[in-house]
This record gives sequence, C-alpha cells and structure tokens, in this order.
Amino acid sequence: MIGVLTFLYVIVCLLLIVAVLLQQGKGSGMGALTGAGQTWFGPAGSKTLLMKITLGLAGVFLVMAVIMTLAASRRPVAPPPPQEAPAPASAPASSPPPSGK
Repeated sequence: MIGVLTFLYVIVCLLLIVAVLLQQGKGSGMGALTGAGQTWFGPAGSKTLLMKITLGLAGVFLVMAVIMTLAASRRPVAPPPPQEAPAPASAPASSPPPSGK
C-alpha cells in the first residue's frame, strides 16, 4: 500500500513541477520589490486552465502527504531481533611459570 502511494506521490510531484514551470511569469521581476511592478494583491484576472491544474495538483500533493504520513505512523514496527547474551569470558589460559634463568 505504501509503495503504491509513494509511486503516485512521485508522479504527482513531477506533474506539479511541470505545471509550475509551464506557467507564464507575471513580468514584474525585481521591480515588484521596489513598487515599480504590478500590484501584488490586486485583481489577478481570470484563472487559466494551467493555473487550475496547478492548484488541483498542489491540493492532491498536500492530501497525499498527510495520508502517507498517517499510514507510515500507524504501520506496525517490527520488534528488534532478540539479542543473545554475550558468551561468558573464559578464564585466561595459564602461562607456564617464569623460569629463573
């Protein structure tokens, strides 16, 4: 299930990138920062089909992100494999007594 959602999410991401890149710029550029460009909050005119597609893809993107987050958080986490107790340290091998040479 998560794999299918991830695949669809990547497709929506790619379509959203293409839709944003295909849109025509407003032409204000850096002039908008100084007030020389068009008004930022003024009427934008009618929305084109590409703008509607972009808004729809953005909505699908956000909804899928929430669904995938919820699905991943409810996914049961496998318990860690049991760790075996470390082997007891064996007594060091006795070395022969030093010879008095």
